[in-house]
Amino acid sequence: MMSVRLNVVGGALINGARIEPYMAQKGDSVKGDIGPSGWTPVLAGEADGTRTLIKVVDWLGGQGVKPQVGMYIGPANSGGYVQAKADAFNFNAAKRVFVLAAATNAQGAANFLFNAAAGINPSFTLPPIVKALPATTSVLSGPTRTAITAVTATGCTANVQQQAILTGVLSALAGATANILVIEA
Repeated sequence: MMSVRLNVVGGALINGARIEPYMAQKGDSVKGDIGPSGWTPVLAGEADGTRTLIKVVDWLGGQGVKPQVGMYIGPANSGGYVQAKADAFNFNAAKRVFVLAAATNAQGAANFLFNAAAGINPSFTLPPIVKALPATTSVLSGPTRTAITAVTATGCTANVQQQAILTGVLSALAGATANILVIEA
């Protein structure tokens, strides 16, 4: 009876005219060539306004050409490292949160600026998360609805509409106060 091992880590062996499964036994495996040692990044926190970034300041323990330093850890979709601070992931656990109010114009729209005058200093580098809060009206004549539109890093617009009690039709509500919740992204 002749046996031929086709794969030393698992596979099959030929036993006469039959092919039988073969499981490698401890000690059967053949090790491959040893590659060069990998590099380990040395990381440091870096303040950038209200953001905390993680920067690669050195590499240790590797062989061959040392990788580039001065990069920042980026978001998951960046491939891991980014060059620009603006593209780096913000490691702050605490986000700034603001409640802002602005009067609506004749079209029922209120414009919000995210700047020092609104108490937001420094300004946002990315568009924040904006949530509509109930509008404040001078008279109670029906339910109101606030819709957030056009959010950028520098501001947004909120449209306030009022539903007529008898007809249920929505119309722009001039003179109301739009209230929003702004959360740093």
